[in-house]
Amino acid sequence: MSEKLYTKANQLILDAAVVGVSFVLAYETRYDTAVPSHQWLQCWELLLPVIAARLASYFAFGVERIPWRYFGIEDVIRIVQSQLVVSVIFVALRYLSPSQFIILQIPTSVIAIEFLLSLSGALCLRMLRRYMYEHQASNQVVSNGQQRRLLLIGAGMAGARAAKEMALNPSVQIVGFLDDDPNKIGCVIAGAKVVGTTGLLAEFVKKRMMDEVLICTPPESRAFFKRFAALLEDADAPITSKFMPTISEIMDSDDKLHISVGSANGNGAGKGNSNGTRGAGAAERALPDRSEIRNKRIVITGGAGFIGSNLAERFARNNEVVLLDRTFSDQPIHFTSLMSNPNVSVVEADILDAKRVEPLVRDAQIVIHAAAIVGVGRVCRHPRETLETNFSGTAGVLKALDENRRLERFVYFSTSEVFGVNSFRVHEDAPSRVGPAVEARWSYAIAKLAGEHLVQAYYRQSGTPVVTVRPFNVFGPRRLGSHAVKSFILSALAGNPIEVHGDGSQIRSWCYISDFCDAIVEMIARPEAVGQDFNIGNPANTVTVLQLAQQVVRMTHCDVPIKFSEHPFPDVEIRVPSLAKAYTILDYKPAYDLTRALEPTIDWYQKHLSYFQPQLAKAVAKV
Repeated sequence: MSEKLYTKANQLILDAAVVGVSFVLAYETRYDTAVPSHQWLQCWELLLPVIAARLASYFAFGVERIPWRYFGIEDVIRIVQSQLVVSVIFVALRYLSPSQFIILQIPTSVIAIEFLLSLSGALCLRMLRRYMYEHQASNQVVSNGQQRRLLLIGAGMAGARAAKEMALNPSVQIVGFLDDDPNKIGCVIAGAKVVGTTGLLAEFVKKRMMDEVLICTPPESRAFFKRFAALLEDADAPITSKFMPTISEIMDSDDKLHISVGSANGNGAGKGNSNGTRGAGAAERALPDRSEIRNKRIVITGGAGFIGSNLAERFARNNEVVLLDRTFSDQPIHFTSLMSNPNVSVVEADILDAKRVEPLVRDAQIVIHAAAIVGVGRVCRHPRETLETNFSGTAGVLKALDENRRLERFVYFSTSEVFGVNSFRVHEDAPSRVGPAVEARWSYAIAKLAGEHLVQAYYRQSGTPVVTVRPFNVFGPRRLGSHAVKSFILSALAGNPIEVHGDGSQIRSWCYISDFCDAIVEMIARPEAVGQDFNIGNPANTVTVLQLAQQVVRMTHCDVPIKFSEHPFPDVEIRVPSLAKAYTILDYKPAYDLTRALEPTIDWYQKHLSYFQPQLAKAVAKV
């Protein structure tokens, strides 16, 4: 049947017709087809208002937004609620309206009958539509006349969903399920029969009873797949096999989820296929055992900022999160839904205000200390404030944690600048090389370095569970402060020249915010991270500043010139981390290459370009 028949307008007309017919039939039923004339008059006068009331309730409860073809059990509750509310209103009018408004006093029995009829009609319409949608594929003809034979392993909820979905695909013939639960043998689940246990897989392979195997088992039982893979590898002809990822795995994955685990003829063991999957090894990398933080009280200082708000989004779903910052106005957090999240509370206070900070961290289980004065320009203009905030603020938080007996992790944010102007493939044990005191920009690095020593002192002397992280050029959507990526993208989108300090030969490795947050989660979750320091970035995204500017021009499709200017402050020549330690302890493997990371970043700045117009106008005026 044509989809044009199922437009919103036509569905609304059908709903109205159901209500109208139900209302008339309610009178017919109540009076056994002998409706008194005054009641008929009431029926016809109230017909349109009753239809309008029912439809209005559908809109109020969002019923009309539910596509009929996807109508499910959860949606039944919403329809019942919308119908019941209107019927309750009718009953209230029946008994509370003044006697002169007899027209509004619908008989209670009519109200009850109309409720049952209109509810039944609405549900039947939707279920009929869903039935027709799900079975229309069975009338289609496979173009090449062949069907792929699919064997499902695991007859649980995931397997049932897969079978139901595959039943709509005319190119697939479901052979059946294999499941080790003896109570399911012989049962029909989602239209497919459970033909035996997984021990029969060898026989199925030998007889070539299937072309593909879809493994619908939970992640914790996938170790048994090696047994299945060995059987499939013995097949004379290739039998492909794939894992079906869970919804949680899909949602938790920042990358595209490749679920193929290679073919049984051995081609998937080491060679890539057409969609980039590299057999079983690639499947294991695509579905890592990610750590998850749940049911904790987490305090994030600097929580309104770029990194702080991104971390808060990670944790707010399953934890109580407290965000502390000097100000929340015009901060990255306002581009999120965190301010209205019931699991998130915000505290506007200075990190140096011990009376405000101490109560917040005293009973926290996790403290992420990201608050700091940042930005080369701001640091150079306010060196004293930088030292006081970045070091004294850290000291104050650590002192407040002395009384905390629930603390599981304190994450201290240091900086890659502690390694000086030349840091290529720098590892955590490399000596620090902070510049001279006469240069104001190094006040930031020296304060952070002193903070590192203080954090380690608390670890050695008091056993405080600390971790130190040194970010290497983290970027992504919502970054508002002074930053090369943000500056280049905004200039290109606004049609302004991109300004590169110096000759653009400075070398940086750029780390996407999602990869960086992954590392922080592992620092909190893994016991072996306690007492360690980590350089976190992405060496694979190492380019010169000029190359970065050129790539931004290409990806924004904005033909703007690149101009060079003298840098007003001492600059870092090269900044590239070594990830050996992070890889060993945290299993940290960045997923975003530079192109893939720039795409969502450019899209976000494009979407919010109007927000930056005053800033862009000032920049143009200076030029």
